[in-house]
Amino acid sequence: MSLSIFFKSIFIGIGAILPGISGGALAIIFGLYEKIISSISNFFKNPKQNFAFLSLVGSGVCIGVILFSNIQKILLSKYETATLFTLLGLLIGTLPSLFKTANNNGFSKKYLIPFFITLLTAFCFSFFGNNDVILAEKSIDMNFIFFIYLFIIGIIMSASLVIPGISGTVLLMLIGAYGFILTAIADIKNIFLLPFASDSMMDGVIKNIMVLIPIGIGVLVGAVIFSKLMDYLLKKHYSLTYYAVLGFIIGSIPELLPKFSIDLSFFIGVLLFFIGLIISLKFNGKYSS
Repeated sequence: MSLSIFFKSIFIGIGAILPGISGGALAIIFGLYEKIISSISNFFKNPKQNFAFLSLVGSGVCIGVILFSNIQKILLSKYETATLFTLLGLLIGTLPSLFKTANNNGFSKKYLIPFFITLLTAFCFSFFGNNDVILAEKSIDMNFIFFIYLFIIGIIMSASLVIPGISGTVLLMLIGAYGFILTAIADIKNIFLLPFASDSMMDGVIKNIMVLIPIGIGVLVGAVIFSKLMDYLLKKHYSLTYYAVLGFIIGSIPELLPKFSIDLSFFIGVLLFFIGLIISLKFNGKYSS
């Protein structure tokens, strides 16, 4: 059971760093979401058990983020069309099971109000945001203002982990921070080479650590704030909350639509879309049942 939670958490971490994908939505799909929210918001009611569970989930998420940040740089730079088509299929395949979950307590027309509000909000982010991924280093002048800036970025990133349907990477793209954050995370692996590092590599590792510390603090603070909010909403307004989440997820679909021309990569992408769709439908159908 613990091993299953750990590997699911790795995929949640991967989802947290992928454009258009929400780590929180993957947590719902894997059946971990409500347990995570409850463990954070009610941590001191059973601290030992909650700490053990959150440590297991947190380590998996961190591994997923660090490992896939490097893979993602390669996939999005060299195989963007095929990668985005695959992700699109996987995302659409989650919708039937999420609608089933949202209707656990029956359906009411009032659920459509938060659904359309979040749907339109997500569409606005998708169509009017600057979603280009620029993998570049950022000049670091660590002062109080820059520390607060990174802290706020951490809070934004926590939204992707805690609020289903919110893609933290999309929000980071909108404020122009995605590229250098992805680079900092991807290059943190160089910390294991410090005994053999040159001065320039050591300087790079130190800069990355300086960037990631305030971000990490922001993620922790944001996770506590958002988890308490979601815990309240799920207890008091379960179906309304899930329909709002569905609006965000469906509205984020345009975010994954790749720019393409009709060539071999397009047809490969379409094939991978249907493969991802079938895998996702079968997996989520099994989970839902």
